[in-house]
Amino acid sequence: MSKQLRKALTEELQRRHGYKVMETKIKPVHIANALMRSEHQCVGRMTVLEQLFEATLARNSIDKRLTAVRSMLDTQRDRWGALGQSTDLKSSPLMTKVLPLIRTLLGADGAVFGTSPEFSSFSSPTALTVTGDPSDDGAGAFVHRLWGAHDSSRRLGILDLLADLSSPDKDPAQMDDLSALLSPLVDSKKSRPSPVVVAEDLANGYSAVEVELRRAADSLCSYERKLNPNPIASLQRLVLLAALSVFMHAATRARERAGAAERILLLDASGDHYSAVAQASTRCVTQLINDACDYMSSVLNDLLTEQISDWPAAPLAAVNSLLESAGLAPLEAASPLAKRIEEIAADYSDAEDIRREVADELLRQVEGSSRRGLDGYLRLLGIRAGFLYPTQKNPNKRLNPADRTLEVLVASTIDVEAPPVEYRDFLEQLRHRWAIIVGGRTEDAALLSQIGANVPVRLLSENSERFLSRLESIGLARRLADSVAVVGLLEATHA
Repeated sequence: MSKQLRKALTEELQRRHGYKVMETKIKPVHIANALMRSEHQCVGRMTVLEQLFEATLARNSIDKRLTAVRSMLDTQRDRWGALGQSTDLKSSPLMTKVLPLIRTLLGADGAVFGTSPEFSSFSSPTALTVTGDPSDDGAGAFVHRLWGAHDSSRRLGILDLLADLSSPDKDPAQMDDLSALLSPLVDSKKSRPSPVVVAEDLANGYSAVEVELRRAADSLCSYERKLNPNPIASLQRLVLLAALSVFMHAATRARERAGAAERILLLDASGDHYSAVAQASTRCVTQLINDACDYMSSVLNDLLTEQISDWPAAPLAAVNSLLESAGLAPLEAASPLAKRIEEIAADYSDAEDIRREVADELLRQVEGSSRRGLDGYLRLLGIRAGFLYPTQKNPNKRLNPADRTLEVLVASTIDVEAPPVEYRDFLEQLRHRWAIIVGGRTEDAALLSQIGANVPVRLLSENSERFLSRLESIGLARRLADSVAVVGLLEATHA
């Protein structure tokens, strides 16, 4: 039954937002693969990669791996040159070094290997190795649509940058080293039109959150063009921004759709898990996660209300009607869930109590122990995008971005065409763009106290100083005379 109800809930979330959040496998590399697929409308023909898969799969027997290598050489011997001429293929450099190295390169930086290349998402800077892997559950196409791919008047420059960096038609002489290495493994590309993203959130212009996410994309694009780094580093930052955009969009659905107050996130630079700053940061993230849980309940309530306007008066009938409307089988009267719903209806007289208890029970069934809901989605994507910490299974996360993620947050906030801004002004911009505070503004303590996080001003000031030191360490801030600091693109050689 949980799969049946999950299907109905997932389809509603995709109808509203354009992507699904009911699985716990999302990674930035999934988003990258789908984003490039949407931009170039193609996937690679990967006969050689399929053979490479078989030849390097650890669980395959040595005989099966050797058979795959021989098949690869029979059809592509010219491609491998002297590497394919060994009389002892089992101990040859091709078998022991070259093919394992290629697999390692494809698997770097969080890549996902499925049962075949078609169901894998590679860490690759070229669209030649883009696959049809659907594991992003619409997130890549959503970002593509958010960045204006559907309308030339709304198309952002970051898509042109993406197209240029990952072009499958690039002259080999202009390729980066990794693309040049991987491109011979792909026979050609084939057309793969992406489905049109149709969602309530993007149907009529952009919301306040979506406007800021688009501005973040513009800022990062300017940063990349000004920096002109190696293509792989640029693509990594672009993909991180895409992942952060999905995270922030998903995290704000409860607030923005309800017209509620904006949430803030305190960035913890204290270096101490037990500090008041770390605990306050954890409280901020917990509040965001709780919003996600409440939102899932509200979506379920809306679906049941569509079936029976006063559904708490007949909760089991409403649930069965929802399942049937989705083309699914209703609950059997003797099933544990049906009995539990009937118990709730008998135990509670207040309609709101029934709404809450039934929704909680249904979500427990849908999400299970793996937390397959919006809250689990945010935790996982936040961790894998280097945004939330700790990375272990501890459910209590705080905002402590990795250096590369911090660079993306800064680069998507500042205007590199303007002179570096004073640190205090940058903190205002960061608050406005990403809802992030660090304790360096006079009002930060009051904002935190509103959510029950009372942090002494002294500790917040120290946190802000440590944050500034982190910015200095990655070349994006500098302390000047008279206690003034500036933030911006300060080092032309930064990459």
